[in-house]
Amino acid sequence: MKRCIVEFKEKSALIKDLSSEKMIKLDFPPLTEKIYLPVHYHIDMVEGAHLKRIGRLSVWMAENYPIEDYHIRMVSRNRTTYLSFKDEQTLVLKSASDVYEIMVIDERKLNRRQREKLKKNGFFKGYDIKRNVSVGSFYLFRKESRIRGLLEIEEAFDLLDFLSLIVLDRLMEELKDKEAKVSKSVEVPKEAKEGRYRNFVLLNYPVNRVTEAVEYVDQRGEWELFCELMDKGKPVLLNGPTGCGKSTMIKYYAYINNLPFYMSPTGNRETTMDDIVGSWVPADPKPIKAPGALILAMVHNGIFYFEEIGPVDPGVLYGLHGVLDDRKITVQSQYGFEVIEGGENFKIVSSGNLDSKYTSIELSDAFLERWAQIRMDYPDKEGTIKILKSRAPKVDDKIAEMITDLLFDFREVLKGYRRDMGLRGAVEVCQAAQNANQPLKKLIEVHMLNPKSTYESDRTLYKKLMEKIDKRVRR
Repeated sequence: MKRCIVEFKEKSALIKDLSSEKMIKLDFPPLTEKIYLPVHYHIDMVEGAHLKRIGRLSVWMAENYPIEDYHIRMVSRNRTTYLSFKDEQTLVLKSASDVYEIMVIDERKLNRRQREKLKKNGFFKGYDIKRNVSVGSFYLFRKESRIRGLLEIEEAFDLLDFLSLIVLDRLMEELKDKEAKVSKSVEVPKEAKEGRYRNFVLLNYPVNRVTEAVEYVDQRGEWELFCELMDKGKPVLLNGPTGCGKSTMIKYYAYINNLPFYMSPTGNRETTMDDIVGSWVPADPKPIKAPGALILAMVHNGIFYFEEIGPVDPGVLYGLHGVLDDRKITVQSQYGFEVIEGGENFKIVSSGNLDSKYTSIELSDAFLERWAQIRMDYPDKEGTIKILKSRAPKVDDKIAEMITDLLFDFREVLKGYRRDMGLRGAVEVCQAAQNANQPLKKLIEVHMLNPKSTYESDRTLYKKLMEKIDKRVRR
């Protein structure tokens, strides 16, 4: 069994991995009586006298939150875990590859010898960690006002994945009397209820949230940077090729933060401001202005996602300057002109492939300077294999490696045609290969080759790509 010892101090927690001698430190920042959620805690690796930042815990819990809404997200390096309450005695911990059920230990179910041994050491609370069967446990001990913890877990599992559980009770103690300044249980903004935005009939529009999302696999630290910018409310532009994970990243952030989420129609040369802010629709006795994705995100205090901003007419995008500068936009309705203001959690994010090889439109410096821009690219081979395995956990390792090599082969060929290839087709092949109902070569042809050679008359590209398949795949 792997073991780590936890020592809780007044303003920090020190976690020592006994097998590797690595030390992790989590600091507890000073908090006021009223807090904004989530509360963020930095995770540092202790290296001698120096600290190296390796991740962050984001915590949603406060006095006015029911326990089923308590949850902790940990992002560290290339892994994310998500701890939540099923009920007062049961928690669920989700990582990229596993789901654990964690039960509060009932002392009455321990035998006498176990109880005596634990009590002797000051035991006062514990958790049993299960993945179908018990795979570990976490105990808390108190002696002379000092609190320590002991995590024991089977060798196959990573201790860092259980950091949220290790500090859970301390965080609950820290935050139990704190009042959240913004409660996510409020579905309809106060302004809408009072009729401030009466022209949009907002009470008839349910709050939209992302109910399912694929976990984003970080490649070069872009995930943590993205989260920091979004948490601060900065407008963020993700610039990268098709299929590199831009939309996955945005939707996963909306999902784990439980924020209202509104997505514009995919940007194109015909996109107008009406597509973004809303359009006139027939009504009795006169037409009304129906809200677009941007307006709904602003008044419902959520995320507005502008997908594929690259081909949109720059003249249209000038209409967003006010939103980017001060979260305000003026719209016209049947009641005249009205200023819409974004709430405290309103966030705007866009994506696109702004490489000059793929778009002839150049956005103005005045527009681009209003965004924090993150450049993204395809993951390397190791990262690609990791993504394929996360999306298709049962696929054979050799198949995932083969599809990755073939994907890189295809990209080399497609460069000569000023085209590219994302990960969607490769993911589809790996997911289908888990069932093994069709020959692998046929799956590759259907999901990867044919979409790239759809409009060919002489099938030149088809033949070049098929040559790559024949070299890698036997069946």
